[in-house]
Amino acid sequence: MKMEKYYILVSEGVTDCSFLEAVLEKMLHYLPCRNVKDLPLLFREMIGQYPAVSGELKRQDSPVFYHKDKIGIAVKQANGCDNIPLKVGALAYLIDKLDVYEDFGGFIIFCDTDLKTKDEIKDSFARKWKENDIGFHDECLTICGHAMPCYIYFFPSDGIGAVEKLLLECTEISYPALYREAQRYADVFMTDEYSKIRKECWASDERIQTFYADKVQLGAVSSVLKPDRPVRFTIKDKIIRSKFGEAYLKRPEFKKLYDFLTNLLV
Repeated sequence: MKMEKYYILVSEGVTDCSFLEAVLEKMLHYLPCRNVKDLPLLFREMIGQYPAVSGELKRQDSPVFYHKDKIGIAVKQANGCDNIPLKVGALAYLIDKLDVYEDFGGFIIFCDTDLKTKDEIKDSFARKWKENDIGFHDECLTICGHAMPCYIYFFPSDGIGAVEKLLLECTEISYPALYREAQRYADVFMTDEYSKIRKECWASDERIQTFYADKVQLGAVSSVLKPDRPVRFTIKDKIIRSKFGEAYLKRPEFKKLYDFLTNLLV
């Protein structure tokens, strides 16, 4: 297996990454890489080696790697939207150090909008990159006189929200009855009776509470489909299923993501 072009997908959390991994596997037919010896040097250098403080007793997470034909993909978790520029910046300097610009297809960043606009998030990223001498303009990062593509995709593609909403759309297709029951369950906690708990345990902002209601509904689905495993396994093993691919693509939000990936990963 020889990868001639490789991409790095960076997303903020476990849920986002698990969804992207499921789409790569079930919809785009990418295969997981099984042996570190098959990875290009850039990917091997990403395995738990940056950025770490000497002597820090902290688990270093590694990306998940995929391949198809001569394309390689690394899916990297940033542990929060605010951490994305730091993770991408560290990788950009790694690419410069290894001088693998020619083989690198680009960064593909996935980010929940939550309550922010796309421009607000892009401006925030650009400021943080600038602090580390990295420029960002017109879907391109510039570092040490070199340029590399950097694309940003937002969940949802329009408006505010998070990836759970799209996952629930897929759940409605894969398990319609379970989707409805889980929705009724989540609706209970949006009533006045649970107002105090929502403010104490979720967020004081009622708009953010609606995002958490989606998380509660997805959690209820997961507790039925994979009662002994974390949500990420439910997403990859149960919610996104190849046999419902055509139905997923009829949902505008899913179709936009699918087209975005298929147009870039070439």
